[in-house]
Amino acid sequence: MYERELSSWRNLMEDGTQCLGEEQYINAEKYYSQALILAHQFSVPELTAFTLRLLATVRVRLGYLELAEEGFQSALLICQGIQNAKGMSEAWAGLASVSVKRGKFKAAADEYEQAIAIYPATSPPLRLGMLYADLGQVHATLAEWNKARDAYSEAQEICRANGFLKGEGELDVLIGELCFRQKKKEEASKSLQHACQVFFEISDIVALTNALQYLALMYFEQNKMRLAFECQQKAVALCLRFDKKHVFSESCFFLSRIEQSLDLLEEAKYYLELSVQFYPEQDIELALRYQGMANLLHLTADYAKAELYYLKALSLYESLGDELHIGEVCEALVVLKESREKGDEGRESKEEPGIQAKMSGGFPLEALVRLAEFYEERRNYRNALECYWRALEMGRDAQITTNWIEARVQKVSKQIRRKRSAY
Repeated sequence: MYERELSSWRNLMEDGTQCLGEEQYINAEKYYSQALILAHQFSVPELTAFTLRLLATVRVRLGYLELAEEGFQSALLICQGIQNAKGMSEAWAGLASVSVKRGKFKAAADEYEQAIAIYPATSPPLRLGMLYADLGQVHATLAEWNKARDAYSEAQEICRANGFLKGEGELDVLIGELCFRQKKKEEASKSLQHACQVFFEISDIVALTNALQYLALMYFEQNKMRLAFECQQKAVALCLRFDKKHVFSESCFFLSRIEQSLDLLEEAKYYLELSVQFYPEQDIELALRYQGMANLLHLTADYAKAELYYLKALSLYESLGDELHIGEVCEALVVLKESREKGDEGRESKEEPGIQAKMSGGFPLEALVRLAEFYEERRNYRNALECYWRALEMGRDAQITTNWIEARVQKVSKQIRRKRSAY
């Protein structure tokens, strides 16, 4: 009896679980909802409670918190009615996850403690370890350091006792983060070093990369730049083994910062340029990379390229409406102009062929006009006129209407003539 329905329920649950693992939450909800309809037909409360919990878990991921809470509460009532301790524990853990999403961390801690307290000794111990780890993260969020450390230590001991090296390493990272937040920097470093050893032993490249970068950050914060450099250099090399452009860009960006602190400016430029090349979005982070690259080029007296990157940053800040950074870049361009005028004329004459051509075709007109306006507002009419002339040339090359730029050229030219006649 119900064999066909039971087989259908099982298939739906398997499909839902696969979608859950692949983060296809909408599809997972669809499968679990269909499975729940079938589960209600059976006289097996455990199946209904199990289905309710998984459906509620997906709804937490989707942000449907009221529905998720109702599902976990229903599962809890069913499991309490049949004295199913494992089911009750999982339902309490589910309710805790809802509380975390709502920012109710005190309630979440109480609910995780309930889940742990009734977790059966005969159930899989690693799941209990996960509950302790989740409890530890809640206590860490509440800055309850001792409670967080105790929970993490319980979780790590369970992982160690059951030969789960990956879990042991992940808890080393959490303990390291906890110690770092408490200013226990040496202890934090030791935990992360051990995590790196564990991840290397099990050949988990992604986890090893993340741990190395975290260790590099800790050394960086302690001004141990050579150690930070060694860790981050390894992390960048490992990033090449998995295809995640954003991660590689971030890794190169941080390595560049470390190299700047070590006064390795040529290496810093190389890795910052890689970071720009692999950064996948047109957002504030890319603009900051452009600005950082321009600053480095300015420091190494490569004025032509520095101007190019400042203009790229300026253009992107303009599109984002970031007035603070627009002002910073404009100020930097003024300093760059002064450096160029005072600097080595011989270096200027060796500027890269084709720079002006790239300037003319590679940047939105608004960037140059904004710079011209910046100079004009500060009564620096000669530099304003130079920028307007270049903008006029760019506009003509692009075959767009340039009357408004010509009017500004005339206006600024008049200001310069007035200034001359005043002397």
